[in-house]
Amino acid sequence: MAVAATGELRVVNPATLELVGTVATTDPAAVQEVVTEAKLAQEAWGETPLDDRRALLVRVAETVLERADEIADTVIAETGKPRVEAFTTELFPALDALVWLAKQAPKLLAPERIGYPQLHLKHKRASLFYEPIGVVGVIAPWNFPFAIPFTQTAYALAAGNAVVLKPSELTPLSGALVAEIFATAGAPVRVAQGDGAVGEALVKARGLGKVLFTGSAEVGRLVAANAGQRLVPVTLELGGKDPMIVLDDADLARAVDGALWGSFMNCGQVCSGVERIYVQGALYEPFVEELSRKARELELGPLISKEQRDRVAGLVEDAVERGARALVGARSPERAGWFYDPTVLVDVPHDARIEHDETFGPVVTVSRVADDAQAIRAANDTAFGLGASVWTRNPDRAQRAAHRLRAGTVWHNDHAYSYASSQAAWGGRGESGFGRTHSKHGLYDLTSPKFADHDSGRVPVPWWFPYDAQAAAAFRGALGALYADGLPARARAAWRERRALFALAKRYRP
Repeated sequence: MAVAATGELRVVNPATLELVGTVATTDPAAVQEVVTEAKLAQEAWGETPLDDRRALLVRVAETVLERADEIADTVIAETGKPRVEAFTTELFPALDALVWLAKQAPKLLAPERIGYPQLHLKHKRASLFYEPIGVVGVIAPWNFPFAIPFTQTAYALAAGNAVVLKPSELTPLSGALVAEIFATAGAPVRVAQGDGAVGEALVKARGLGKVLFTGSAEVGRLVAANAGQRLVPVTLELGGKDPMIVLDDADLARAVDGALWGSFMNCGQVCSGVERIYVQGALYEPFVEELSRKARELELGPLISKEQRDRVAGLVEDAVERGARALVGARSPERAGWFYDPTVLVDVPHDARIEHDETFGPVVTVSRVADDAQAIRAANDTAFGLGASVWTRNPDRAQRAAHRLRAGTVWHNDHAYSYASSQAAWGGRGESGFGRTHSKHGLYDLTSPKFADHDSGRVPVPWWFPYDAQAAAAFRGALGALYADGLPARARAAWRERRALFALAKRYRP
């Protein structure tokens, strides 16, 4: 975590509470200058051939591999997360994005030839060009302080944009490392450090082409409102309240292990983490027993700050006061740092805050359901819609559930892994935000598609002036001749207005 001081952020390790380092902040009044500099740099970068952009991404991948331990050390110092998670959840997504973009972006962003199936337009030629949108403001969170800003920056650069990165004030060192790695490779990336005032200044800056924001729904609304004043588009990746549905034919051992990781990885500070589990029928008792047993044996990293730990503890206390039972956890251990024990809650009443608010901590609730339909209704009973998972040996059953679940992503016998698979689109619905990152959809969202055509100018245009009754009759016939369903219907439409069509064709014959 970081503590704000005059002109600097003091980074404190949340596991030891020791000072890690300091980072100079950016004056909010200076953010406009940072955006202007990025805009000037983007003008040259946007003209860079796709193959040259690809080459830069390859160089950056080599740098990340060479500096993998340094990156992991920085993330661990700022967040306290286990070293395995620093590699799997920070470096794997970053490198996968670089390699995927280097291979796919030149093909996806190449000019696309547009055909004309319409008979009256056969003489034209056209293409679709995917142009950069300019400067992308990336406002990053603290839970994955390297992977999220890194992948978003990589996508923005691949599309020909410049980036101004605003890391979380709780993890400024990881954000600075992202910017430094790209900038050293020659990419137009700038960084603005500080709290929410710096983020607000970035969103309001003139010359910004788009905002990618990852954070809470509350702040996301403010970002969207401020960007909307300048009609700047935004992609919002907000919170989640992900459900896990365990059907009665699920592999119990796999489901328990999946729930354990999905609920407690990164100390539960995951927007797509499992927060609600619905277990069907007779599988409920053994599932709860085994999940609780294994949760007791876990040793987790800390929460990011005292405020975050207090918030999680408050949600658990509220649930217990209303009748929920804590089978394990529900306490902070006696040790330095912002730790909270893995917690499994059952019998949680519907009016408990934890049933509806995002927990963002090492706490999961488990409920019994009677059948698939009840599980899906319960899973969809939330304002969020980021991810969901279905655990069953029957793939058809999983697919039926997936189509009925209100979520941006649905996984089968796994959870949340696809953030590290760049071909998979990422994003949510409802209070989980809108827009997509990753995949071809995330790449296209960072471009401004331009349609441009070619016409020799030798073919007359029949819908130009002058207008008359004969022309109106001809176009009435042309509607049916071009768009009626089936050849007989088209032929009848053309026959009805044959005289007007013939006269119009004669009038505009080349």
